[in-house]
Amino acid sequence: MQQIIDFIIRKKDVVVYFILLSLSLALILNSNYFQKSKVLLLSNNISNYTKENLNFFNEYFKLKEVNFQLSKENLDLKNKLEKTNINKGLDSLRNLNFSYKNAKVISNNLSSFKNKIIINKGSNDGVKSEMGVISSNGIVGIINNTTPKFSSIISILNIEMKINAKVKRTKHFGTLEWDGFNTRHLMLNDISETANIKVGDTIVTGGMSLIFPEGINIGIVSEIINQNEFNDSVVRFVGNINKAKYLDFEFKENYLNVEVKLHNDISNLNNVYIIESFNKQEFQKLKE
Repeated sequence: MQQIIDFIIRKKDVVVYFILLSLSLALILNSNYFQKSKVLLLSNNISNYTKENLNFFNEYFKLKEVNFQLSKENLDLKNKLEKTNINKGLDSLRNLNFSYKNAKVISNNLSSFKNKIIINKGSNDGVKSEMGVISSNGIVGIINNTTPKFSSIISILNIEMKINAKVKRTKHFGTLEWDGFNTRHLMLNDISETANIKVGDTIVTGGMSLIFPEGINIGIVSEIINQNEFNDSVVRFVGNINKAKYLDFEFKENYLNVEVKLHNDISNLNNVYIIESFNKQEFQKLKE
């Protein structure tokens, strides 16, 4: 202890210098928005770069699993290509409505009600906001912000995310959203009670917004919840948990609350695909 004290006394000028320098930098950052934004941008880029390099080591231990997923996806693509060759009415390869870019996940947050994912592709790679993101197992989310090298995705496990989806068997449309409870389940709302929905039915993207192509697998119906029971459970949840103030439910009579078990395990994402819609801008202008 005495040696530490002697060292500080010998180096007191240097210690005082660094203390004053730290205080000066703190005052500059707190009083000047421009310098503060530059420092935050630099720290975010360093953090993303570090995470990306650390993932190179983690990916080595996941090669067997990645190879299995790629083999499964290749088989699915071959089956879809065969169906395209048989059904001439489908879009041909010369009349594409969507294109795909691959990307890797470098950060994935699951600890809040408003989760986001960061990937290693940005505006330099042609990535823009409001592009859909999927994996080989289903939907992941929607791009909401980009930098030259990175992009952030609003995860489907985000209470602000609403996705148009439908029941594949009956064609009934609804709004898919996360209720903040279980990371493997979403809720499909606005489905009429007259719809003949059954446990085990497949839920796919509806394609109405042109962010996602129609028919991408999302999950299966795991439970059809009684409206009154669901309302009572949410009221108890809101009353007992302070974080629930972020949730915004709108209860409607004569509508079902359909619980959907996701095909995708959002906690175990590695490779994803960014979807670019060639007709989205034309569609938005027509709506306006």
